[in-house]
Amino acid sequence: NKSINSAAITKADQTAQSLWHRKSGAGYHLFISYYGKQPLGVVTDGSDAAAAADSSTEKSSDGTMMRNGNANGGGAKAKEGSRGMSRAAKKRRRQKKKANGIGVGSVGSLNDEKSTNDNDDALVSCRENDTTNPPLEASSSSSHPLLQAFASKNHNHHHHHPHLTKFLQALSRPLPLTLRFREHDDHATTPKSIAQFKQLLSTEHSNLLSPVSYDPSKAIYQATSHSSLSKSNLNKTCPILKERIVEASMNGTLARQELGSMLPVLGLRSVGALKRGSKVLDLCASPGSKTLQALEIVAGDNTTTTTTNNNNNDTGRKRGKVIANDVHPPRLSTLRDAVHRSGLPPTLTSRITYTNHDASAFPFPKSRKLFDAIICDVPCGGDGTIRKDKHILPMWSPNTSNALHGLQLRILRRAMRLVRVGGCVCYSTCSLNPIEDEAVVSAALVGRLGGGGARVDNDDEEDGDGGGSAAYELLDWPKDTLPGFVRRPGVTDWKVAFYDQNDMGEDEDEDFGSLSFLESYEAAEEAGMGEDAEASFWPDSTVNEGLRLDQRTR
Repeated sequence: NKSINSAAITKADQTAQSLWHRKSGAGYHLFISYYGKQPLGVVTDGSDAAAAADSSTEKSSDGTMMRNGNANGGGAKAKEGSRGMSRAAKKRRRQKKKANGIGVGSVGSLNDEKSTNDNDDALVSCRENDTTNPPLEASSSSSHPLLQAFASKNHNHHHHHPHLTKFLQALSRPLPLTLRFREHDDHATTPKSIAQFKQLLSTEHSNLLSPVSYDPSKAIYQATSHSSLSKSNLNKTCPILKERIVEASMNGTLARQELGSMLPVLGLRSVGALKRGSKVLDLCASPGSKTLQALEIVAGDNTTTTTTNNNNNDTGRKRGKVIANDVHPPRLSTLRDAVHRSGLPPTLTSRITYTNHDASAFPFPKSRKLFDAIICDVPCGGDGTIRKDKHILPMWSPNTSNALHGLQLRILRRAMRLVRVGGCVCYSTCSLNPIEDEAVVSAALVGRLGGGGARVDNDDEEDGDGGGSAAYELLDWPKDTLPGFVRRPGVTDWKVAFYDQNDMGEDEDEDFGSLSFLESYEAAEEAGMGEDAEASFWPDSTVNEGLRLDQRTR
């Protein structure tokens, strides 16, 4: 029985487990093992399908459970030699083998073949949406803990996931600096400031920042492919540019915002849900980048600067409003501070209403008028942000996504009840895990098909206009929004895993506990993990195809 009684675990035990997990590097190894087992489409696009096919032959004997470190590769001998050994004893054995020259392969072996053909002085590409795979800088990327963990797994053939190579190399590179020019004319000097700053970038910093190729309006700028410019090295690389960016971000000229953060608002705008005069709800608003981006569109005099094609004539419409909600008062204070620092004028910022509610139980408006658009960027595991947040991977475990799934689903269902007929909800996460993405969307819609979309019963007594039931459908990403931007469709199949730190695998080189891949909720119950599982974790390929999950954007 692998179920752990949380009531029996003391605070000291939890602290000790967290410390061990972070210090041991377990999170890096678990991340690789988990995504290495996922079907193509989750984190890789199939460009190395042959290698992926080789790795996919690794299956459990009964098709129900797969465990780290007990398939192929001399497992029987390792199992016999390490059974009953403590974690410390296994560590001493590994150290002894390394001293005798039997240690794991070096990280450099990942790039041996490539380095014979590439210029050793070649710089890493920093273009976030670059479809090429430039060589890694050995001085920096090869020392990344994620690549070190991958090299360690490469030494053990039964852990080898060659189809992840390009994916992990990309994750080891810093996230390029990205800027967005704001969209409002409420300052008389704003259009002039934007034009002047763009000219400044073009004449003095074109080697560091340039407009992205897939944004026709040239409102999004990103580090050039040869500069390796990121938030962390901006001051060291070009102090004067940092000063200029900080000043421009405080006078309302631009926003320092990651590209992934921009997408929900751009999508909502392109389908007509966001325009001047719209009423918008940002359910989990802090730290506020999406709140401000939406505010510029619905409340600004945005008649000259746009980031997408907008055929709606918004001239003369009254200013819209944004309801910025967060359940945590400290995060709400952070949001207020961000709005204050944005440099946007009071004519815009006065159109924000701050609320402090549980997003999964957000109250219906007293006016009974529902929202035109809802930004549903839910709390998540965050493993899509590991290029900029070094704290995610050391603590990574699939249990985090599993634990958040229920809350995410409740928030999305609430959003679907709060949007008006003809409106749109954009559900987004910073997670790569299908348990937090496709599984949530599927569970919110499954079993409710009808009227050409998905039907959700609105039987809440406080329901606004209409009541009864409402039909929903998944929308395609608008083709005229960021044309040429590389995206991937959603997936209809994925694997579900659980992690038990105390259930040690028998592989002497893997001392991080066990990942158990289970095929169904019933299998989870039989394995004693029913308390940690929900039936909606698992995909139903027939239902998912009917829901057209491939219209999601990865």
